[in-house]
Amino acid sequence: MPAPRSRPADALEPTTGFLLVRIAEAIDHRFVELLSELGLRPRHLHVLRHLDARGPMSQQELAIGIGVDSGNLVDALDALQHDGLIRRDVDRADRRRRQLQLTSSGKRRLRKGIAASERAETEVLGGLTRAELDALRATARRVYGQLRERSRAGLGHTGNE
Repeated sequence: MPAPRSRPADALEPTTGFLLVRIAEAIDHRFVELLSELGLRPRHLHVLRHLDARGPMSQQELAIGIGVDSGNLVDALDALQHDGLIRRDVDRADRRRRQLQLTSSGKRRLRKGIAASERAETEVLGGLTRAELDALRATARRVYGQLRERSRAGLGHTGNE
């Protein structure tokens, strides 16, 4: 039986992409767990954040703002309305349309959801020093910004923004 071939040490080193995906998966897994304790899903939190930042808007405007097809929002909006976190009011400018609006309960749940997001990140990245975390965020923002620019130029896809 031949002896196993020796490989250079760097051949065993995972790629940066592999490492980033595993870190993102760990954060996402914990994030989903913590949100579920609040009766939320990631898309729900995304909707609440956008409505909080931009104010009342139509479903179509929301869909464009968060980068999804408006038909894919119906279930999330129904759940959020059922839980009293958003309202669908008649648009005074066009009575055929509805304006989506965050409720005071929605704002409270949003704050809890953001805290859950931060907690998930801290649980995974908590071993980093402040300087390491700041450097990681700065690098991630720069790469993400480059991806968005490429996407705007028609050179790539960044997924839901």
